[in-house]
Amino acid sequence: MPPVAAESAAPAESAADAVFEAILAGIVRGDYPPRSRLPAERDLARQLGASRPTLREALGRLAEWNLVEARRGSGVVVRDRSDWSIEVLPAFLRYGGGSVPPRELVQMIDDLLALRRALVVEVVALVAPRVDAARLAAARDAAERAWRARDDAAAFARDDFALIRAIVDAAGFLPGVWLINRLAGVYLDLARTITGAAPPPDDYLDTATSLIDALARGDATGAVAIERAYLERHDARLLARIRGDSR
Repeated sequence: MPPVAAESAAPAESAADAVFEAILAGIVRGDYPPRSRLPAERDLARQLGASRPTLREALGRLAEWNLVEARRGSGVVVRDRSDWSIEVLPAFLRYGGGSVPPRELVQMIDDLLALRRALVVEVVALVAPRVDAARLAAARDAAERAWRARDDAAAFARDDFALIRAIVDAAGFLPGVWLINRLAGVYLDLARTITGAAPPPDDYLDTATSLIDALARGDATGAVAIERAYLERHDARLLARIRGDSR
């Protein structure tokens, strides 16, 4: 199967985080199937060793991901998988892999990367004509941080996304910043989940510098071409490694 970290929870920062992760794992594994009802609040809190306010906080976060919903007379019900939010994908790989064929898991990763490519390239195309060259210093800093962190997949992914966010911010395109923030959370969680991720291409820093330089001189067409080519190359290398490990 794909090189997914052993069934280990994402780092928990609070009691609510731990409860959230425990219920999330149960839903994704199928312990709580779609359209089933979760145990009553008092019983579930006792099972998880949590207070009821902590449990409610965790359930609220699960509802934000469209995993559960409160129904009058039925308690809290697990929603169908087709209703789930994209944020669930890394957890699905962590906890649900045992019930899904490896080829299907690889396809999910491929689909997420394709979605990222499409969104990031389109965002670059939108903001390129508006970028203020004087505000690109943060993008250059992010590219250098990403390159220094290239041996740490999660740290590299974080700073690589910071590069794109800085470019979008340099254009004053706030909706684009919000979109990048939302996608970054999923992608960074995925980077923590997948082990053995392919390192960035050797020309990463040169490519990032070329992208920023193209934006600084107002070359929108060149900037889009550079970003598209980089993402296609990086994602192809990552998928090749994952597919090799899944055979």
